[in-house]
Amino acid sequence: MLFQISLADHLVELKHMGEFEITLSVKKLYTGEIKSFYLYTPTGFVFPEKIEGDEYTFELKRDDLIIPVIEGLNVFGKRMHHVSPTFLRLTREKPNIKIISDIKKDDVYIYVVVESDDFTPVSLELEGRTFRFFKFEGKWISVFRSFLEDGSHVVKVQFKGPLDYTFFVEKEVYVIKRVAVSMRGEDGNFDYTVFSQHVVQKGETLWSIANQYGVRVGDLVLINRLEDPHRIMVGQILKIGRVTFRENPVTIVVNLFSSKLGLYYDGVLLKVYPVALGRSDATPPGRYWILRKEIDPALYWFGEYISPRTPLNGLGTRYLQLSNPTYAIHGTSKPWEIGKRISHGCIRMFNRDVEELDAFAGVGTEVIVVKEEGDFPKRLY
Repeated sequence: MLFQISLADHLVELKHMGEFEITLSVKKLYTGEIKSFYLYTPTGFVFPEKIEGDEYTFELKRDDLIIPVIEGLNVFGKRMHHVSPTFLRLTREKPNIKIISDIKKDDVYIYVVVESDDFTPVSLELEGRTFRFFKFEGKWISVFRSFLEDGSHVVKVQFKGPLDYTFFVEKEVYVIKRVAVSMRGEDGNFDYTVFSQHVVQKGETLWSIANQYGVRVGDLVLINRLEDPHRIMVGQILKIGRVTFRENPVTIVVNLFSSKLGLYYDGVLLKVYPVALGRSDATPPGRYWILRKEIDPALYWFGEYISPRTPLNGLGTRYLQLSNPTYAIHGTSKPWEIGKRISHGCIRMFNRDVEELDAFAGVGTEVIVVKEEGDFPKRLY
């Protein structure tokens, strides 16, 4: 590397890498001036959009191999064109950060795991404390005893990339009883297979399309990454398939006998919430999964649209659709009904409680509905 630098006329450093542009700086190793600086890419030459001092900003909409081409003249009129490094291979895909909690008797340990071939995690900052990473079996890991209070926190990881480029990635986590998980389970614990495609026709709904192919509405929402399942367009092409869920440390247990909901992590009971259930046996025992989640859901009642957070909208502030489309866990606009058997089968919670459940449990979380006397067990297994 030192020999390569000694032969170079220009040293290139990466200063910024955005979604559609990069900024490179140039250090001259001679006295003179730079006449031109552009990039050679597989799709052609790219010239700078902006020049400020020794920093050059280029518009690049894709990751690829790039070759910096710099031409200069020194004070003796000699052509200066050698560059170090001679080529750059950049990736704008952010490193994947996973949050895993491990409950050991009375202690909870938090593991922050990074998998990346292009970037190296340097340090982790959390609530004013700094932690280091070590490499184990190809993964970067930072581990510490949990000291976090209930609620949301931000994990800030500093990374080092090519050309000593450093940047930060922030990840929000939610904590209950010192156990931390990715906020709203954003990592997603599911896989899927696609066996057909469907072109949306006039008058069709996601419900009718799902029934036509024998799949669940939630399958189509997850596979096609639909932000609003109530809004599909004529001519839109949907992938048809079925979702299967991976193992998930979070489990929800609903007890029909006591009208309560228990939240577990790795089989350990963290918290119990009061709920409202269906009249008589309208909420059947069984095993379900969370297929879809909404913040401030609108209510569609016999074709009528009822706005979120209004008295007539009984869904409250969060909506967690279960794998059986008849049932969901959601908030309520009538908190005085919690603890009663009053719904058509859905599980209602206080808004503050369902907001916490939504923050902690992600799509793919298993929901077990039972009807048993007694308290929730401290451990499921």
